[in-house]
Amino acid sequence: MALEDAAAGVEVREAEVSDAGEIHALMCELARVVGDSPPSRQAVARRLRELLEEPRAGVMVAESGGSVVGAVSYWIKPDLAHGDTVVEVPTLVVREGLRREGIGRRLMEGVRRRGTERGAALVELVTTPANVAAREFYRSLGFVETDHIVLEFVGQLEEPPPS
Repeated sequence: MALEDAAAGVEVREAEVSDAGEIHALMCELARVVGDSPPSRQAVARRLRELLEEPRAGVMVAESGGSVVGAVSYWIKPDLAHGDTVVEVPTLVVREGLRREGIGRRLMEGVRRRGTERGAALVELVTTPANVAAREFYRSLGFVETDHIVLEFVGQLEEPPPS
């Protein structure tokens, strides 16, 4: 089946609060793929509400047959390093078993459309070096790997390590 045929029955739309349960299931899949702990259902619902209320952010879902089968979140932000407005994509996930069928491509087209509408010039995203499938996917969309981010550091704000 051609990619266009597989994704033909998929609608990409802005997420709604009522999508929280299905988005949570996708975030749990993503956590398994990247080796993170899965988020709680309540945390995903809370963050989804916040993102939907934030004018510089957005969440889009891919829906097929009445089910959410993919999701992407994005931030549109001024960026000093690039001297421009940038769309940052922290999360993109497609349901296992439906990957490589054009759904992720459709979600990224939606992100690019929103970024263009809001004056962004660049799209920025990260993935792990071990996530070969994601790296190949982003390359197929015309993204170029850079060596700007070699490691990601994550730290607690309230309990920094002792100095």
